[in-house]
Amino acid sequence: MSTKVSIQFIMKPLLKQTFNFFLGSLTAKMGAGTTAIMLLCAFTTKPVVAQVPSFTDVDDDVYAREIQEAVQKGLIAGFTSDNTFRPTLELTREQMVSMVINALSKLPVSPLTVPHDPPPAAGNLLKVTSKPYRDVQVTRWSAAMIEWAKFNGIMQGYSDGTFRPSQTVTRAELMAVLRKAVQYAHEGGGISALINKQQAIAFSDISNHWAKKPITEMSVYCGVATPLNETGNAFSPNLGTRRNYAAAATLRLLNCLRK
Repeated sequence: MSTKVSIQFIMKPLLKQTFNFFLGSLTAKMGAGTTAIMLLCAFTTKPVVAQVPSFTDVDDDVYAREIQEAVQKGLIAGFTSDNTFRPTLELTREQMVSMVINALSKLPVSPLTVPHDPPPAAGNLLKVTSKPYRDVQVTRWSAAMIEWAKFNGIMQGYSDGTFRPSQTVTRAELMAVLRKAVQYAHEGGGISALINKQQAIAFSDISNHWAKKPITEMSVYCGVATPLNETGNAFSPNLGTRRNYAAAATLRLLNCLRK
Protein backbone atom coordinates (compact mmCIF):
# COMPACT_ATOMS: atom_id res chain seq x y z
CA MET A 1 0.00 0.00 0.00
CA SER A 2 1.33 3.44 -0.90
CA THR A 3 0.74 6.60 1.09
CA LYS A 4 0.71 10.10 -0.39
CA VAL A 5 1.08 12.97 2.05
CA SER A 6 0.35 16.61 1.17
CA ILE A 7 1.20 19.39 3.64
CA GLN A 8 0.07 23.01 3.32
CA PHE A 9 0.85 25.80 5.76
CA ILE A 10 -0.77 29.22 5.92
CA MET A 11 1.02 31.69 8.15
CA LYS A 12 -0.94 34.46 9.79
CA PRO A 13 1.47 36.91 11.45
CA LEU A 14 0.32 38.97 14.38
CA LEU A 15 2.51 42.01 13.99
CA LYS A 16 5.18 42.24 16.67
CA GLN A 17 3.14 40.21 19.13
CA THR A 18 4.54 37.49 21.34
CA PHE A 19 3.56 34.60 19.09
CA ASN A 20 3.23 33.73 15.42
CA PHE A 21 0.56 31.13 14.80
CA PHE A 22 0.60 28.72 11.93
CA LEU A 23 -2.37 26.79 10.63
CA GLY A 24 -1.95 23.89 8.31
CA SER A 25 -3.65 20.82 7.06
CA LEU A 26 -2.28 17.34 6.58
CA THR A 27 -4.10 15.27 4.04
CA ALA A 28 -3.13 11.63 3.96
CA LYS A 29 -4.53 9.55 1.15
CA MET A 30 -4.33 5.86 1.89
CA GLY A 31 -5.53 3.13 -0.56
CA ALA A 32 -9.14 2.09 -1.22
CA GLY A 33 -10.34 5.70 -1.46
CA THR A 34 -9.96 6.27 2.26
CA THR A 35 -8.96 9.87 3.04
CA ALA A 36 -8.06 11.18 6.48
CA ILE A 37 -7.77 14.94 7.14
CA MET A 38 -5.99 16.10 10.28
CA LEU A 39 -5.46 19.60 11.64
CA LEU A 40 -1.99 20.39 12.84
CA CYS A 41 -1.65 21.85 16.28
CA ALA A 42 -0.60 25.48 16.37
CA PHE A 43 2.98 26.05 17.27
CA THR A 44 5.00 29.11 18.14
CA THR A 45 8.29 30.69 17.34
CA LYS A 46 10.27 33.10 19.43
CA PRO A 47 9.73 36.63 18.09
CA VAL A 48 12.48 39.14 17.52
CA VAL A 49 11.74 42.07 19.84
CA ALA A 50 13.39 45.44 19.41
CA GLN A 51 15.31 46.69 22.40
CA VAL A 52 13.51 49.66 23.94
CA PRO A 53 15.35 51.95 26.35
CA SER A 54 13.98 52.18 29.85
CA PHE A 55 13.56 55.93 29.92
CA THR A 56 14.21 57.66 33.21
CA ASP A 57 11.42 60.21 32.84
CA VAL A 58 8.26 58.39 31.70
CA ASP A 59 7.36 56.00 34.51
CA ASP A 60 4.74 58.36 35.94
CA ASP A 61 3.52 59.67 32.59
CA VAL A 62 -0.07 58.92 31.65
CA TYR A 63 1.18 57.84 28.22
CA ALA A 64 4.07 55.68 29.49
CA ARG A 65 2.91 52.43 27.89
CA GLU A 66 2.13 54.05 24.55
CA ILE A 67 5.44 55.91 24.54
CA GLN A 68 7.33 52.64 24.95
CA GLU A 69 5.31 50.97 22.19
CA ALA A 70 5.72 53.94 19.84
CA VAL A 71 9.49 53.84 20.36
CA GLN A 72 9.57 50.07 19.86
CA LYS A 73 7.73 50.44 16.55
CA GLY A 74 10.08 53.16 15.36
CA LEU A 75 7.60 56.03 15.30
CA ILE A 76 9.70 58.25 17.55
CA ALA A 77 12.95 58.01 19.48
CA GLY A 78 14.27 59.12 22.81
CA PHE A 79 17.48 60.97 23.64
CA THR A 80 20.42 58.62 23.98
CA SER A 81 22.64 61.23 25.60
CA ASP A 82 20.80 60.91 28.91
CA ASN A 83 18.34 58.06 28.27
CA THR A 84 15.31 60.33 28.48
CA PHE A 85 12.21 60.74 26.36
CA ARG A 86 11.34 64.29 27.49
CA PRO A 87 7.59 63.68 27.29
CA THR A 88 6.52 67.28 27.89
CA LEU A 89 8.81 68.75 25.23
CA GLU A 90 6.72 70.25 22.44
CA LEU A 91 6.73 68.74 18.94
CA THR A 92 7.88 70.69 15.87
CA ARG A 93 6.34 70.63 12.42
CA GLU A 94 9.16 68.66 10.82
CA GLN A 95 9.11 66.14 13.68
CA MET A 96 5.39 65.67 13.12
CA VAL A 97 5.96 64.96 9.42
CA SER A 98 8.60 62.40 10.36
CA MET A 99 6.30 60.62 12.82
CA VAL A 100 3.41 60.42 10.37
CA ILE A 101 5.62 59.04 7.61
CA ASN A 102 7.14 56.54 10.05
CA ALA A 103 3.62 55.35 10.89
CA LEU A 104 2.48 55.07 7.27
CA SER A 105 5.62 53.16 6.34
CA LYS A 106 4.70 50.46 8.88
CA LEU A 107 1.56 49.46 7.00
CA PRO A 108 1.65 46.02 5.33
CA VAL A 109 1.84 47.54 1.85
CA SER A 110 3.54 50.92 1.79
CA PRO A 111 4.62 52.98 -1.22
CA LEU A 112 6.75 55.28 0.90
CA THR A 113 10.31 55.77 -0.26
CA VAL A 114 11.29 58.79 1.78
CA PRO A 115 14.08 58.60 4.36
CA HIS A 116 13.50 58.47 8.07
CA ASP A 117 15.38 60.09 10.91
CA PRO A 118 17.96 58.71 11.43
CA PRO A 119 18.19 57.85 7.71
CA PRO A 120 18.74 54.31 6.44
CA ALA A 121 22.03 53.12 4.97
CA ALA A 122 23.86 55.57 2.75
CA GLY A 123 22.89 55.36 -0.90
CA ASN A 124 19.28 54.43 -0.09
CA LEU A 125 17.93 57.94 0.34
CA LEU A 126 15.46 59.92 -1.68
CA LYS A 127 17.10 63.30 -2.18
CA VAL A 128 15.49 66.59 -3.12
CA THR A 129 17.13 68.70 -5.80
CA SER A 130 15.33 71.93 -4.95
CA LYS A 131 13.99 73.46 -1.77
CA PRO A 132 10.40 72.33 -1.05
CA TYR A 133 9.89 75.66 0.74
CA ARG A 134 12.07 78.72 0.87
CA ASP A 135 13.02 78.04 4.49
CA VAL A 136 13.77 74.31 3.99
CA GLN A 137 17.23 73.73 2.54
CA VAL A 138 17.83 70.62 0.44
CA THR A 139 20.41 69.51 3.00
CA ARG A 140 17.98 69.62 5.94
CA TRP A 141 17.38 66.17 7.48
CA SER A 142 13.62 66.50 6.94
CA ALA A 143 13.66 68.05 3.45
CA ALA A 144 12.63 64.90 1.55
CA MET A 145 9.89 64.09 4.04
CA ILE A 146 8.53 67.63 3.91
CA GLU A 147 8.56 67.45 0.09
CA TRP A 148 6.69 64.14 0.20
CA ALA A 149 4.10 65.48 2.66
CA LYS A 150 3.57 68.52 0.44
CA PHE A 151 3.19 66.46 -2.74
CA ASN A 152 0.70 64.05 -1.14
CA GLY A 153 -1.37 66.69 0.63
CA ILE A 154 -0.50 65.48 4.14
CA MET A 155 0.85 68.82 5.33
CA GLN A 156 1.24 72.16 3.62
CA GLY A 157 3.25 75.30 4.22
CA TYR A 158 2.16 78.90 4.65
CA SER A 159 1.04 81.52 2.14
CA ASP A 160 4.39 83.30 2.38
CA GLY A 161 6.16 80.27 0.92
CA THR A 162 7.57 78.99 4.20
CA PHE A 163 7.11 75.72 6.02
CA ARG A 164 8.51 76.79 9.41
CA PRO A 165 9.92 73.36 10.25
CA SER A 166 10.99 74.27 13.77
CA GLN A 167 7.67 75.82 14.74
CA THR A 168 5.66 74.12 17.48
CA VAL A 169 2.64 72.08 16.40
CA THR A 170 -0.67 72.68 18.13
CA ARG A 171 -2.89 69.79 19.16
CA ALA A 172 -5.44 70.90 16.57
CA GLU A 173 -2.81 70.87 13.82
CA LEU A 174 -1.71 67.39 14.84
CA MET A 175 -5.26 66.08 14.43
CA ALA A 176 -5.63 67.78 11.04
CA VAL A 177 -2.44 66.13 9.78
CA LEU A 178 -3.33 62.71 11.21
CA ARG A 179 -6.72 63.00 9.50
CA LYS A 180 -4.93 63.61 6.21
CA ALA A 181 -2.81 60.54 6.88
CA VAL A 182 -5.96 58.43 7.27
CA GLN A 183 -7.27 59.76 3.98
CA TYR A 184 -3.96 58.94 2.29
CA ALA A 185 -3.85 55.43 3.75
CA HIS A 186 -7.38 54.77 2.55
CA GLU A 187 -6.48 56.01 -0.94
CA GLY A 188 -8.43 59.22 -0.78
CA GLY A 189 -11.38 57.78 1.12
CA GLY A 190 -13.76 60.18 2.85
CA ILE A 191 -15.48 60.01 6.21
CA SER A 192 -16.48 56.41 5.52
CA ALA A 193 -12.95 55.42 6.54
CA LEU A 194 -13.76 56.65 10.05
CA ILE A 195 -17.18 55.08 10.51
CA ASN A 196 -17.99 52.45 13.13
CA LYS A 197 -14.85 52.78 15.23
CA GLN A 198 -16.23 54.30 18.41
CA GLN A 199 -18.49 57.10 19.61
CA ALA A 200 -17.30 60.67 19.11
CA ILE A 201 -16.08 62.55 22.18
CA ALA A 202 -18.04 65.73 22.98
CA PHE A 203 -15.18 68.10 23.70
CA SER A 204 -16.15 71.25 25.56
CA ASP A 205 -13.82 73.70 23.81
CA ILE A 206 -13.93 73.11 20.05
CA SER A 207 -17.44 74.23 19.04
CA ASN A 208 -16.19 77.29 17.12
CA HIS A 209 -12.71 76.07 16.32
CA TRP A 210 -11.44 75.68 12.72
CA ALA A 211 -10.36 72.11 13.51
CA LYS A 212 -13.60 70.94 15.07
CA LYS A 213 -14.28 68.45 12.26
CA PRO A 214 -10.88 66.68 12.18
CA ILE A 215 -10.69 66.64 15.99
CA THR A 216 -14.14 65.09 16.27
CA GLU A 217 -13.45 62.60 13.49
CA MET A 218 -10.17 61.55 15.05
CA SER A 219 -11.88 60.97 18.39
CA VAL A 220 -14.06 58.45 16.53
CA TYR A 221 -10.99 56.87 14.92
CA CYS A 222 -9.86 54.56 17.73
CA GLY A 223 -9.68 57.41 20.18
CA VAL A 224 -6.78 59.19 18.49
CA ALA A 225 -8.14 62.52 19.75
CA THR A 226 -8.67 62.50 23.51
CA PRO A 227 -8.87 65.13 26.28
CA LEU A 228 -5.74 66.87 27.49
CA ASN A 229 -3.76 64.45 29.68
CA GLU A 230 -6.67 62.00 29.34
CA THR A 231 -8.79 63.83 31.93
CA GLY A 232 -11.85 66.06 31.76
CA ASN A 233 -13.58 66.96 28.50
CA ALA A 234 -11.40 69.74 27.08
CA PHE A 235 -9.22 69.05 24.06
CA SER A 236 -7.17 72.29 24.34
CA PRO A 237 -6.75 72.60 20.55
CA ASN A 238 -4.43 75.61 20.62
CA LEU A 239 -2.01 74.15 23.13
CA GLY A 240 1.35 72.97 21.87
CA THR A 241 1.53 69.22 21.20
CA ARG A 242 3.78 67.45 23.68
CA ARG A 243 5.91 64.48 22.67
CA ASN A 244 4.02 62.12 24.98
CA TYR A 245 0.63 62.76 23.37
CA ALA A 246 2.12 62.91 19.87
CA ALA A 247 3.59 59.44 20.39
CA ALA A 248 0.30 58.09 21.76
CA ALA A 249 -1.87 59.65 19.05
CA THR A 250 0.35 58.47 16.20
CA LEU A 251 0.52 54.97 17.67
CA ARG A 252 -3.29 54.85 17.91
CA LEU A 253 -3.48 55.98 14.30
CA LEU A 254 -1.19 53.17 13.17
CA ASN A 255 -3.05 50.54 15.18
CA CYS A 256 -6.37 51.72 13.78
CA LEU A 257 -5.06 51.68 10.21
CA ARG A 258 -4.00 48.07 10.71
CA LYS A 259 -7.47 46.91 11.77
